[in-house]
Amino acid sequence: EGLLRAIPRLDTEGEVLPTIPGNPPNLLRLPTGCPFQERCHRVSEICGQQSPVLTPFNDGRERACHWVSDAMN
Repeated sequence: EGLLRAIPRLDTEGEVLPTIPGNPPNLLRLPTGCPFQERCHRVSEICGQQSPVLTPFNDGRERACHWVSDAMN
């Protein structure tokens, strides 16, 4: 969600893009559960316990989040 919001729009000048706090996860030492839990504003207990499952959404893309909603399409 944060990555999608950070894509610049071509129809807006001087737009301030949102940032995602923290650093990307170390791929050699991923945490238990969701690898992005340290950087997510929706993090909860389940994020530290279970990896989210990939689910399809528009245009053949996939996403993995415990908190997927139709608003994120």
